[in-house]
Amino acid sequence: MAKIKVGIIGGTGKLGQWFKKFFEKNNCEVLIASRKTKLKPKECAKLCDVVIICVPIDITVKIIKQIAPYVREDALLADFTSLKKEPVKAMLKYSKAAVIGMHPVFGPSVSSIKNQTVVLCPARPKKWLPWLKDMLVKNGAKVKITTAEHHDRMMSVIQGIMHFSSISICHALKELKLDIWESQDFSSPIYKLRMDMVGRILNQDPRLYADIEIMNPETPKALKAYIKNAQLLLKIIERKDTTAFIRYFEEAGAYLGKFKEEAEEYSNYLIDQLVKRGKRK
Repeated sequence: MAKIKVGIIGGTGKLGQWFKKFFEKNNCEVLIASRKTKLKPKECAKLCDVVIICVPIDITVKIIKQIAPYVREDALLADFTSLKKEPVKAMLKYSKAAVIGMHPVFGPSVSSIKNQTVVLCPARPKKWLPWLKDMLVKNGAKVKITTAEHHDRMMSVIQGIMHFSSISICHALKELKLDIWESQDFSSPIYKLRMDMVGRILNQDPRLYADIEIMNPETPKALKAYIKNAQLLLKIIERKDTTAFIRYFEEAGAYLGKFKEEAEEYSNYLIDQLVKRGKRK
């Protein structure tokens, strides 16, 4: 059987190169095409059995419009962006190929796809969904199949609220003129862990995070809910209303249900690892 030929459009970046190695490891031939390569994207699209768009979010739909008409009808057209509704809609509109939206929920710094989540949005999968899903599962990935619309609603919280709160925390600390390094001497492991996550986010590409926050139409609704509830909690604290605080706290805990116990157990493990690491430089 001939090797499946995979073309990654925009694949000269870190994520594209990561998946080039992944597909090659899984017995695929991989072609890379971008503005920097001799092989042009449209030509690559014609040649390949699987064509994956791997470009910045803000130009994804534009590139799909240019490339999709050249993808063969018996081929698969997919994308790697962290938003799914508009890219999937464009792939369906501008191509007759099979269409699966794909979101690898990890970055190119990971050494393996094992235990990493990959979301698949099969819009017109034809024969390709079993091939793609089986390959991912065989390599240990956690595959979640859903619609593009539901994916974007989930990302408005998982990415939208979490990134928003982390950036806001840092600006609050800046306004309060807090010395981050000195704060480590006063802090619990939980504070250190939280600040590590804040620092990790703010050490990434700001353009990517801007696109994630701004281009998901579901995000403003999620952020308004977050701000509304933060303001409600602030009013309770300003009133020094202990009874209302306890009630608000318990309502939040009741919503989490049994997840609370699992979260405590898992975070205890992370704290133990952090303590074993010792004092940071």
